[in-house]
Amino acid sequence: MKRVYTEELHAGMIVARTVMGSEGRTLITQNTEITANLIRKLQELGIASVFVKDNLVDMEAEDIVSNKVLTTVSSTLKHSLNAFSSGKALEMTSLRKSVNLLIDEVVLNRNILIQKEEIRSQEDYYFFHPINVSIYAIMTGLSLGYPEGNIMDLGLGALLHDIGMVTIDRSIINNPGALNQQEMEAIREHPIIGFNILRNYHELSTTATHIAYQHHERVDGSGYPRGLRSKEIVEYAKITAVADTFDAVISDHPYRKAYSTTDGLTVLKGLQNTYFDLDIVDAFTSNIAVYPMGSLIRLNDGRIAVVTSANRFNMTRPIIEIMTDEHGNPLKTNLTIDLQQSSKVKISGRLNKQETADILERISRAREDNLPSDINAAGL
Repeated sequence: MKRVYTEELHAGMIVARTVMGSEGRTLITQNTEITANLIRKLQELGIASVFVKDNLVDMEAEDIVSNKVLTTVSSTLKHSLNAFSSGKALEMTSLRKSVNLLIDEVVLNRNILIQKEEIRSQEDYYFFHPINVSIYAIMTGLSLGYPEGNIMDLGLGALLHDIGMVTIDRSIINNPGALNQQEMEAIREHPIIGFNILRNYHELSTTATHIAYQHHERVDGSGYPRGLRSKEIVEYAKITAVADTFDAVISDHPYRKAYSTTDGLTVLKGLQNTYFDLDIVDAFTSNIAVYPMGSLIRLNDGRIAVVTSANRFNMTRPIIEIMTDEHGNPLKTNLTIDLQQSSKVKISGRLNKQETADILERISRAREDNLPSDINAAGL
């Protein structure tokens, strides 16, 4: 399974993962054959990329939150935000129930790492993004040892962290180009607007409402709207800032294609102690697979492998299947290795998009042609 951007799709490819809408509607079903009409439909829906089958690494990671719960929560959030946009109050009781569902799922699946790189339409991003941020915040709060009451407070505040964006003109949000000064000023107002909205709801603590106010503040004082530093920023907002940035980085946008989760982690690590609190980044990243299931990696001896199982307790030592020899020649049969049991073999890094496409094409051609290959070349 590989991620292919819409402009790179061609007829005959097969969809590997069903793409769901925010209310549970199926946009594109698994095993659908790509046609010219379907490519146009994807473009109309604002879907920048899809996963297609490559007959080599078609595997699925476990979900920390089920699609059923995600659909329920996104439907509730969408209904509440649409009602709010029409002048009604936020449905806090329903939103609290939604956060409880998320907490129950996260607690139940504490040993599952986040490793699925999701695809959403641009419209649905605005409903799934706050949900993802809430899930990430809940996971981080649990890793930091937060008690149950604080987890609810944190999760609800994180779910509503971008409520101020509801008042921003959608044409600004969806602008694929550089924003002008006036548009930037409008965007930078959303934390203040969000705080002023949420402070009117007694269901939220003062600390939780400050998530909306401070999630763009940075520990070195370079953030907005007030340029706060380190201890001036509430911890809930520091957690949400990390979650918000990570989810934005790994998502498709009109102005930029999505980064991989591996690259997203690199971004966070590079910003710790400047933008983000080190302890919070550590707690957050302890829940994200460094090398997600299905990702292609290069080993220290030059061989290429695919990750088949991530390991929460030793993230740099997953179970892998070696696919090529050290010269890049495809093996006839993959060789499975648990890196925890093999000290000699190390991961040099994850292949980028072009490298992944090239090696998958080479392996696919070799297997179609049934080329001979020496399994002993992959011996340890």
